[in-house]
Amino acid sequence: MNNHSHKNQVLFYMGGFSPTGGIETFCKNLLSYFQLNGYSSQLVCWGILSPLISALKEQSIVVRRNFWRWGCKWNLPDWLLLPIGIQAVKQANVVILNKLFPYAILKILRSQAKPKTKFIYITPYKPEAPTSPQEKQDISKSLNIFDVILVQSNSFVKNLQDSDYKGKIEVVPLITSLKGTIKPLLSKKTLQIGFLGRLVQDKNVSLLLEAFAYLKKNSHNNMPITLNLFGDGYLRKNLEELACGLGIEKFVVFHGNISNNQVSDAIASCHLFVFTSINEGQCLAALEILSSGRPLVATDAGALPEILSDSRLGRLVEFTPESIAMGILEVANLLRHDIMTPENICSAYLERFNPEKVGHRYIEIINSLE
Repeated sequence: MNNHSHKNQVLFYMGGFSPTGGIETFCKNLLSYFQLNGYSSQLVCWGILSPLISALKEQSIVVRRNFWRWGCKWNLPDWLLLPIGIQAVKQANVVILNKLFPYAILKILRSQAKPKTKFIYITPYKPEAPTSPQEKQDISKSLNIFDVILVQSNSFVKNLQDSDYKGKIEVVPLITSLKGTIKPLLSKKTLQIGFLGRLVQDKNVSLLLEAFAYLKKNSHNNMPITLNLFGDGYLRKNLEELACGLGIEKFVVFHGNISNNQVSDAIASCHLFVFTSINEGQCLAALEILSSGRPLVATDAGALPEILSDSRLGRLVEFTPESIAMGILEVANLLRHDIMTPENICSAYLERFNPEKVGHRYIEIINSLE
């Protein structure tokens, strides 16, 4: 580690901080790692007090927050956060953002920082390629505020280059919790399928329900199969109605939001997890699941294809109910015959996503900017 790392003031300028969510959990994990390794960490955000924010404060991480809640137009909460943000930016040596704020806000933040302060952007989703010259110009101005952009997959790099970003790009995974727990599989006489995430459009959970209905209809054995949805969101009622329309409501459990300390037990209660997203980054929930020794079946979104390029971790499937159902059956069969085991899945995960190694990579990147 750089001898001057203890002097670094690292600021994560978050914007809206939801009570639950992968990006928020990643923020907590990253700032916690920095704090444990001699950095002085701060978070600037808007939103309600949550267990994640409380966990940060318990580790002596400074949280500067206003109480505005989401659902507002015209980026109003981001503008109201700006006075707090400017004061924090003035103190920081490194400013990390995971949201591409309006250029006017980014320009103000950069102008108020110390001359040697470094700005880092961590992409929350796969960057969208610009669709017009004007959009390309607007995105380019915002992106080129940053000294380095961190992406979670090599497949993200080209879209940034197509947006005329001229700076440094590094590929580095999201960091999961430093503590991973492997629990044995439940009885193989049942099949417990899981989903962990928000019930929103990007997660495309309606396709998962259709795939589960296809699986139930075409399964040639009498094994009990249940779909467990851990998470909540504005589409929950619609999804409950869809489950009824598909005739699978008795076999789908909507667990609602779960707290961070319930995630491990939720993962352990299932044999495998399925993601049918249409838009993703790396999906921290997917990494948490793998770290706990459970495999994935997932569609081609974000960094999921890169994760599942290692077949020891699961299967990549097409965006059809049939393909998803077949992927589930294949992985379930591998689990049943101990070809896939929790221990082997976790071992394969650690080869690429070990939290200590990933955290050290973030520190190396920060030090390389000095």
